[in-house]
Amino acid sequence: MAADWLKFLNQPRSIETERDWSESPREILSLILSNLFFKDRRSFKLVCKSWNSIIPNTPLLPPAIDSQYFDSPCLIFSQRSSDCWKLFHSVYNGYYYLEFPELKDAEIHFSKDGWLLMSRDKSNLFFFSPFTKEKLQLPPTTDPFYSVCFTSTPTSPDCSVFGILGKSTRGRVNLGHIKIGDEEWELETFDNGAHYFWFSECPPVFCNGVYYCFDFNSRNFRVFDPRKDDDEHRWITCGECLETSEDEDNEDEGDEEDEDDEEENDDDEEDDENEEDDEELTETEEDEEEKEDEDEEEVKENEEDDYEEEEDDEDDDYDNGILYESYFAEVEGDIWGVFVTNHDRGFISVEKWDFAKMCWKKLDDLGDKCLYVSPSGTFAETCGVSGMANKIYFNKFHGKNGVMYSLTTRKYHSIEGNFASKNAFGLTEMDHGTWIKPTLHKM
Repeated sequence: MAADWLKFLNQPRSIETERDWSESPREILSLILSNLFFKDRRSFKLVCKSWNSIIPNTPLLPPAIDSQYFDSPCLIFSQRSSDCWKLFHSVYNGYYYLEFPELKDAEIHFSKDGWLLMSRDKSNLFFFSPFTKEKLQLPPTTDPFYSVCFTSTPTSPDCSVFGILGKSTRGRVNLGHIKIGDEEWELETFDNGAHYFWFSECPPVFCNGVYYCFDFNSRNFRVFDPRKDDDEHRWITCGECLETSEDEDNEDEGDEEDEDDEEENDDDEEDDENEEDDEELTETEEDEEEKEDEDEEEVKENEEDDYEEEEDDEDDDYDNGILYESYFAEVEGDIWGVFVTNHDRGFISVEKWDFAKMCWKKLDDLGDKCLYVSPSGTFAETCGVSGMANKIYFNKFHGKNGVMYSLTTRKYHSIEGNFASKNAFGLTEMDHGTWIKPTLHKM
């Protein structure tokens, strides 16, 4: 059919002949549609009724295995009053439902490679795949977990589970880890020393063979390395960013004070010289000089006010002292962090951990990638559909529409509709939802 359409286009035609685009082959329209997203997809459906009919309705079941949208990330969350679980499809911008009676009252702790790590009482963990309904039980622990993760698909013999136990304190941390196939958990306790560990609810990040646990007070990591035998190197602090930045700020303030002192001395010398010159000037010249000085001072004051306003705006935007949300993901051997500050969730920063300098480096652009972030599951995706890259997909909604944050516009946008806002006021957040990506070759 596609070949016939191309042959039709190449035929000589008179200028007066009009093409009926509504009769375009469905195969070609479907191919065009598969490379559109967001506003381009909405414009496509507005061309005519024929083109609009190509847009698939939200399926009652997950997309077919052979569908190009089967592996599109979905946000999954439970309907508390029933056995149904609701899945939001990020490309269709629609919902479908699946029934899992075996998951009644279960809670999601972590998501990866199409699998969920869940529990009913936080101490009896099990794996579950909502796409194959396969379930794998783990041995019970004596204490529930505060946060937990796993390294790879649980059907792999290399899969391990690691987490921070709920009885941990800021001064002493209790960790638990197990390898798939083992019958008991290995439990370990470490003293945090003089520096308290303010552990966050974010799941640990497994990267390059070790586990990174975020400290939301200092914004660095505590690292557990299972390959080390001695406690001194098995649980360590990774990075002292907060202290370093404070020292640099103190040095900068000291330099500024020295510069201010030098400027004051220079001003005193200039004042003495001006006093000597004033005695030799006529009364008219003195008036002209005073007027020029007043003009210069006014310009200088205006410039200083503008500069201070710019500094205040930057400080207000970053609001470094108040971190309301944070999410982390392993991305091709690196760790990316999404930091949401300001009470209105209006400033979002994406940063990459610098392993050499042990501090965060800001990312202004995600390139061809987008991020799916939720409290129990965060990952990056390479975007093959135009319009999806350089965006962060949250577990937030505007009405029934999914919401993403564009690093280009620095605004929240609804996937469909015209909603756009610099803050998250009025958005609904699915606290217990998590992003999951079906991955056939890993199941």
